[in-house]
Amino acid sequence: MQKKLVSIIITTLLLVIPVITFASSLNDKKNQIQSNITNAKEEQNEIKNEINQAKSELDKLNDQITEKEYEVEQIKEELDTLNAEVDKLSEDLKTSEAEYEEKHDKLLKRLAAQQKRGNVSYLDVLLNSKNLTDFISRYHIMEKMAELDSKMMDDIKEEQKKISNTKAEVEKKQSEVAEKHKQLENEEMALKANRIKKNKYVSQLSAEEQALQKEIEQFNKDLKKVEDQILEEIRASMGNGGPYTGGKILWPVGGGVGRISSYFGYRGSAATGGVGTANHNGYDIAAPHNTPLVASEAGTVRKVVRACSHDYPKTYKTKCNCGGGYGNYLIIDHGGNLQTLYGHCASISVNVGQTVSKGQTIGAVGSAGWSTGYHVHFSVIDHGKYVDPGKYLSK
Repeated sequence: MQKKLVSIIITTLLLVIPVITFASSLNDKKNQIQSNITNAKEEQNEIKNEINQAKSELDKLNDQITEKEYEVEQIKEELDTLNAEVDKLSEDLKTSEAEYEEKHDKLLKRLAAQQKRGNVSYLDVLLNSKNLTDFISRYHIMEKMAELDSKMMDDIKEEQKKISNTKAEVEKKQSEVAEKHKQLENEEMALKANRIKKNKYVSQLSAEEQALQKEIEQFNKDLKKVEDQILEEIRASMGNGGPYTGGKILWPVGGGVGRISSYFGYRGSAATGGVGTANHNGYDIAAPHNTPLVASEAGTVRKVVRACSHDYPKTYKTKCNCGGGYGNYLIIDHGGNLQTLYGHCASISVNVGQTVSKGQTIGAVGSAGWSTGYHVHFSVIDHGKYVDPGKYLSK
């Protein structure tokens, strides 16, 4: 009996032990798989964090790059102004030197003539008068000659002083130009360094995100090209008249409706809402769809572009680049080399060459072109340069 019991126990053990061993093996494999999954998730999270970090750094770098680009543009404009001032001062200097030479030459001739006549004094001339009338006549002549001599000397001294001051001003301006060139060089080096860093972070993004970055850059290039083309056309047709003297201009949205959603000047990527240039050349004025747009000042319509039928708010996926980003837009010339531009219009109700009065309806607020919401992009262009509309608006 005992032998039979031992046999049963041994048989049972032989059957159970492999099962236990198999279960243990399965459990180990399960734990290993679970560990692999955990590690994979951790690696995935690390990759996501790296991508998010790259995107965050990329946003910062994009802001830094656009800010530097804006600063470089400002420095270049200042350099153009300084160089123009140097050219003007150099021309003034040439004129002053020519006038000085002429007056100096006249004085030398006068002195040479006096030397030729010998040491004849004014008193000798007066004493040789034939009579009282001749004496008085000679006296007046001598007096006038003395005045002319004195004035000639004063003029020569004044020209010398003017030449000296102009030369000092030229040197000062040339020094400012050299300083600006140095500043420009430093800014361009910083810009180059930021672009290299940017490429590093772009390489860490997904293919879709890299494509998006390229689209953003292409949009900014296209819009800049349109903006520059507008300025070139305006500068080519500019007259030599003085500054605009018409006073304050009207708010471009009828009835004073709307609010400024984006101001003039540099703005970071957060301010663009993901769409639009970071160097903003006007005001974005948000208003309801189809709100009337009015001419800010009387003038002549110089340009009308009806290029877009996509009049609705957009994202990057639904974007369009019609009209270089402005969609439908127009430009009005107000004289005194002052123009206003109205962009993203739903419709335009005037034509090129048409004369408009101040406050006349010219179109309607829309979201044509690359625009994320209903608004008008309003620019003021003074003597071929985009300027802050706030300096001109009455509101």
